[in-house]
Amino acid sequence: MLAAMAVLAGPFLWRHAVRATGVPRYLWITAGFVGACCGAAFLVWAVRLYLSQNTGPFRASDETDLSIPVGLKLASEVADRLDAGNVLAYDHAYYCGMGLSKYGDAYVYSVVEEGQVVTPRSGEDFASVLEVAGGKLFKSPAEFIEWLSGQTDGSLRGDGNQRVTLERLRLFASSSKNGSISETS
Repeated sequence: MLAAMAVLAGPFLWRHAVRATGVPRYLWITAGFVGACCGAAFLVWAVRLYLSQNTGPFRASDETDLSIPVGLKLASEVADRLDAGNVLAYDHAYYCGMGLSKYGDAYVYSVVEEGQVVTPRSGEDFASVLEVAGGKLFKSPAEFIEWLSGQTDGSLRGDGNQRVTLERLRLFASSSKNGSISETS
């Protein structure tokens, strides 16, 4: 926009301002005008940046109450989705936070690497893999639902990076009614 103004107004200002004020004064006026425009543009950028950080969806005051439990209904819906073969995990390169899946008949809460919930490879001890990954193993649906229903955003926080949250659990459970979702990030 500034460039368009300069192209359109430049010849007019040059003809009339130079005659009235002389070249040195015209250059000072032009420099002042350009400086004021740059200053205004910077101010607009700074205000937009400030507002985006303080009114965006991820500001600290928008976080849910970290002490609200998942509850039996949502925990049961999540277990149903896992039983159907779905996995709650981000899918991108390297570390992907924490996730939920099934491993055989067991339910797993564990670290996600490369979009896959960490589970033991052949010959590895399941408990030691989960302990290293900071996860948990539940051998029955009742055990998993009981554990998950008592969890909160605070207790599922993990290292705080790409964690399982109530919002993700709700989206995961509701996607069974609305088709599939992708958690790629």
